[in-house]
Amino acid sequence: MFSGTSERPDWRFSLRLALGVGGLFAVAVITLYFGAGTLLDRALTKEEASLVLDRSEDIRLAWQNSGDDGLTNLLKELEATTGEQLAVRVEAADHAVVFSGGTANAPDVPWAELIRAPAAESKGVRAAGGWIATSTVLSSGETLWTARFSAVLVDVRTTYRGLFATALGPLLLAGVVGGGLLVFFALRPLRRTVAVMRHIVQTGDWAARVTPPKTAGEMRNLAEAFNAVLERQQRLVERLRQSLDHVAHDLRTPLTRLRMAVESGMEKTVEASAAREALADSLEEAQRVQATLDTLMDVAEAEAGAMKLRREKIIAFDLLTEVAELYEFIVEEKGAKLEVRAAPELEFDGDRVRLRRALANLVDNALKYLGDGHSVVLSAESNGRDMVLRVQDDGLGISPEDLPRIWDRLFRADRSRTAPGMGLGLSLVKAIAEAHEGTAEADSAPGRGSIFLLRLPRVATVKAG
Repeated sequence: MFSGTSERPDWRFSLRLALGVGGLFAVAVITLYFGAGTLLDRALTKEEASLVLDRSEDIRLAWQNSGDDGLTNLLKELEATTGEQLAVRVEAADHAVVFSGGTANAPDVPWAELIRAPAAESKGVRAAGGWIATSTVLSSGETLWTARFSAVLVDVRTTYRGLFATALGPLLLAGVVGGGLLVFFALRPLRRTVAVMRHIVQTGDWAARVTPPKTAGEMRNLAEAFNAVLERQQRLVERLRQSLDHVAHDLRTPLTRLRMAVESGMEKTVEASAAREALADSLEEAQRVQATLDTLMDVAEAEAGAMKLRREKIIAFDLLTEVAELYEFIVEEKGAKLEVRAAPELEFDGDRVRLRRALANLVDNALKYLGDGHSVVLSAESNGRDMVLRVQDDGLGISPEDLPRIWDRLFRADRSRTAPGMGLGLSLVKAIAEAHEGTAEADSAPGRGSIFLLRLPRVATVKAG
């Protein structure tokens, strides 16, 4: 596995992502702080409001029963016994202040702010600057204001704000650092992937792979998927190199013969028969090259989904018989036997010319690698919606390591290198089957022969265009 890189990584995206994570952390901390502070403040204010409401009733009775003197005596008594910090204000109907006083230990009362403050609770309770106040309209038309100073509320607010101011910086720093570390480790597989891509671009080393993270997750899936793509790409590159070698080797022979035939004809132009023979040889070699190129084009056209089919009703027995007749003399020379087995009533839709070519390629392969075998069987059967065309032989067979690759374009097993051909026959067979919306299948093992199947729909679902 490759994990290094010759270039310094670009940290700009990681930095932006780390700052984004830190910013989200900061927003979360600030939101949590203000949310918790608001809830705590409301709880304390509500508790203090209940005390103010209780005390307001005592002050109302003292004012209505004893006036200024009774109210002043009550405030002194409460200061001495409970230590409460209280303030009282009585306004006439025209808002003129009739009485204003409080305990000696009470700080200045922000009456104007308290009176303007919205009622936060029922019964006219208001809060401002640590003071909790409530108002009561008396039967005389006067308004009695009772306020109580909450040192606890002020201390909690001060402490809470100080704690926030002290902890905010470290918390933000921890958020940015933590976010940076999180992003660094989270994006490490991506950096490895980029490093591998750069390494491949710079060196052409398709064997390089990304080291997947040990823990399961999206990044591990990404690394494994990327390695799978590289594995497939490496096979394609290797196959392409091999294919180019094979094409160059197989085209060199007919082109060399073509050149020699032309040179021979030029040297023997005085004899018409020699010239005609040279031209005939040239034509034969040119046709061989053209056939190879045409096959390549057909395969590429089929793989691109652009192969045009001339569909017609085909009697399976007749099609197999036509193919068998093409190889009648070759079979006799080999001392082999070529059989056709198909019910005469089996019909299906297809391109007769292309299917005959596909079956001919299969029969040609079977005879070419028949070895000590002596039998090739062409058969057809229907399993309902599909027509299955079968070519079976008892020849040399195909090795397990080569079997999955026989359909690849220009692939030739080691054993077939000495035989004529370019490794395009089975690729074309597969391409023709897929153009018919069918499949090409193979089953083989060394020493027990091979079975090739063309599984085609009996009725075309898409009209050839």
